[in-house]
Amino acid sequence: MATEFAIRPFETTDEDYEGFAAVELAVWPQYRDTVAEWKHRDETRDPKYLFHRFVVEVEGIMVASGIYCEPWWSLRPGKYFVNMSVHPDYRRRGIGTALYNLFMDALSDHDPDTVISNTREDQADALRFLAKRGFRQRMRFPVSHLDVAAFDPTPFGSKVASVEASGIAIRPLAEVAATDPDWKRKLWDLEWELLQDVPSPEPLTRQTFENFEERQLGDPGFNPDALFIALDAGRWVGTSGLWMAEGDPEKLYTGLTGVVRSHRRRGLATAMKVRAIAFAQAYGARIIETDNEENNPMYDLNMQLGFKRQPAWLAFEKQMKEEKEEA
Repeated sequence: MATEFAIRPFETTDEDYEGFAAVELAVWPQYRDTVAEWKHRDETRDPKYLFHRFVVEVEGIMVASGIYCEPWWSLRPGKYFVNMSVHPDYRRRGIGTALYNLFMDALSDHDPDTVISNTREDQADALRFLAKRGFRQRMRFPVSHLDVAAFDPTPFGSKVASVEASGIAIRPLAEVAATDPDWKRKLWDLEWELLQDVPSPEPLTRQTFENFEERQLGDPGFNPDALFIALDAGRWVGTSGLWMAEGDPEKLYTGLTGVVRSHRRRGLATAMKVRAIAFAQAYGARIIETDNEENNPMYDLNMQLGFKRQPAWLAFEKQMKEEKEEA
């Protein structure tokens, strides 16, 4: 018997946010994002880019949500992102299909040439759904976890000592910011320089400084004591940091780790990560989670540090021109 459901636009009310967060938790139980975190992301998203979220209700209870939008993190004319999250108890009832069809109909007015999406490799339903609709995998980003309490820094002592002996200082951002009034712009510039070498299906788009300040530095998970800056005679040459998880205090997430090209292959990334792990141990974290594109040298470094492989995130795309030609 078919399930009767209703699709409507998401409303920015506490009730909708609570329902939406509950659906996301049911789909991704290992990611306990809070209502406050979801609100922050929505409130700091650049409004000039296309973004629409819809929800699905069964007998007044929210059971699914989805978005279609311009991918502000990697903008290109004709490229759009779609994503659907359906509560596991309500799958295979046509809900995901209805959302997808709604989104694709809406996007047809924008003449898309590429539609992208993502999921994780252990999500069998989502993989089948995307494959059936012509999506192809572009890149693979393995997730990995570190058992914080079990980490032993001893094997990495020589690299850390070598970095220290070279005169490069690794300092928490909170300490650096206390004496550098221009720290926000320096961090913005450094991260953008490092992002040029981070593997991505297509080039990334730089956010404005104002959006960086509001969205990233104002994020509930941002902690300047957990983000480390490598300094060479005052020059910012590397960074590695951890982000707090409001809904899971025992879990930390690695953000961007990188070293400017002139300072690579000196053990600097290892030294910064060891420093960050020491912070995590003092903080009382149980797990550090990160993900890297599978051919990224940073992935190999994480394995050397003792991170353990978890199911990977997968980036998908659908070429709309091919679909039109086949039709």
